[in-house]
Amino acid sequence: MKKLKKEVKFIEKIISSGFISKNFVTMDLETRTINGVMTPYSVSIYDDIKFTSFYLSDFESPDLMLKSSLVYLMRHKYHNYKVYLHNFSFFDAIFILRIFSELTIFPIKPIMREGRIIDLKFLFEFNNTKFNLFFRDSYLLLPSSLRKLAINFNVENKGVFPYAFVNDINIPLNYKGVVPDIKYFDSISQEDYNKYYNTYENNWCLRTETIKYCEQDCKTLYQIINIFQIKILKLFRLDVLKYPTLSALAFAIFRSKFLKDAKISIIEGELFNELKEAYTGGAVDVYKPYSEKGKKVYRYDVNSLYPYVMQSFNMPVGNPTFFEGDISLVGPGSSYNLINKLFGFFELEAPKSMKVPLLQTRLKTKNGDRTVAPLGTWRGTYFSEELFNAAKYGYKFKILRGYLFEEANIFKDYVEHLYNLKVNSLKDSPDYIISKLLLNTLYLRFGMKPHMETHLIVVSAETLKLNATKVITNVVDLKNGNELISFFDTHNWEDKTKKKTLNISIPIAAAVTACARIHMSKFKTRDNFTLFYSDTDSIDIDEPLDHIDYILYII
Repeated sequence: MKKLKKEVKFIEKIISSGFISKNFVTMDLETRTINGVMTPYSVSIYDDIKFTSFYLSDFESPDLMLKSSLVYLMRHKYHNYKVYLHNFSFFDAIFILRIFSELTIFPIKPIMREGRIIDLKFLFEFNNTKFNLFFRDSYLLLPSSLRKLAINFNVENKGVFPYAFVNDINIPLNYKGVVPDIKYFDSISQEDYNKYYNTYENNWCLRTETIKYCEQDCKTLYQIINIFQIKILKLFRLDVLKYPTLSALAFAIFRSKFLKDAKISIIEGELFNELKEAYTGGAVDVYKPYSEKGKKVYRYDVNSLYPYVMQSFNMPVGNPTFFEGDISLVGPGSSYNLINKLFGFFELEAPKSMKVPLLQTRLKTKNGDRTVAPLGTWRGTYFSEELFNAAKYGYKFKILRGYLFEEANIFKDYVEHLYNLKVNSLKDSPDYIISKLLLNTLYLRFGMKPHMETHLIVVSAETLKLNATKVITNVVDLKNGNELISFFDTHNWEDKTKKKTLNISIPIAAAVTACARIHMSKFKTRDNFTLFYSDTDSIDIDEPLDHIDYILYII
């Protein structure tokens, strides 16, 4: 039996701020698709005082229109401003990145995660003075459609517009005349269409309506962000402009108001690589694709599953202690009575008669990594609570080596504070939506990967040169002689002089998801009904649950 205590850093508290900045503008692009090619044809910008709009028929090309809109923002007035576009990461980013590379001599290095732009810093020089703009996707901060957010935050909503009308190559951008047919509108009732139609008679103008619609989107988004800012300042004394994503904001709220004295380990390097094997998500499986003819199927969904387990279970904290050997054989008691939180490497055996296996593992296949719940024997890394729960259903295991942690209930106050805000707010009100989003987002921040890719715009010829010294993972052709490349440096990730320390703790994320699977196992292993399907937080069965069984929600 060997033991070795690992010294790690801990996540630190942050100080709340007493004010918010209004240094942001909103921006929106309208696009059309002709012969399978999507291009922007209108741009609007709003700064709470005035609108500035650009329309393609005034320019020789979409790129020149975009360039004019970005040049408009390149002024001292907007230095260090955040520019928000809703769904920027999905649709608008490539258009704008292409133009950026033509407007500055400075490197463009967007911060990206899983293919989505988190923060895009645009550094430029004007009259021998350097200025910054930061382009962000507001969807990553408020992950919902703009139309639904407008309802939630009680602001002016998006207008009505025939999106598909501009996709007809025969329609000129300066079209004036009869209102487009209802088939060009998305999700509009005949009654609403008739009201819209009767407003214009035969003087409907594509340019006017596009700019009006684009500007309304900008104003709606600005009002939403403004209210969101005020609400977060009032509730938590933080400025949302400092946090590009919802998970970053939730993490800041936790660190400023709820962290207290908990010693949450920062896990990086080889230790991260070992412990990440225990971090798998919810099990999504179909066990029987259909029911007998005429027989009902009942679906039950757990209300706030992840917040529930975060509030109810202790989490692994403190300095990890590495051990090698079967720790259950050391000292009094058995492995079921371990006091410390254990992440271990185990040799496992699942009962071959199990209809619904519980423990997951990852397999490398020719089609990529796959998460499966196997029968038979294998080796894997698991959180102790999930393993001991599986033993109740016949699993056997042998402890080989792993890490011990201390334990503490670190999320109880955070969850209860937000849950109380949620239940005491009107449904779909700003407070309700804010609390709901923050409740379900925090744990994700602890499971971020520490090995961050670098993203850089270079001329195409430089990509081959970089390939000799970097591990290039993706290349996006910007169609102007430049490419957005993503790569890993080939240095050792243990070299602390060459990488930024991130406030992440994979044991926390692994424990939360493991505890959620424990909760779901109570219902997946019943013998008094047939299980058709299960996912992270729901089950489909052929018998209704007793009332006492489906009281699954938290608090």
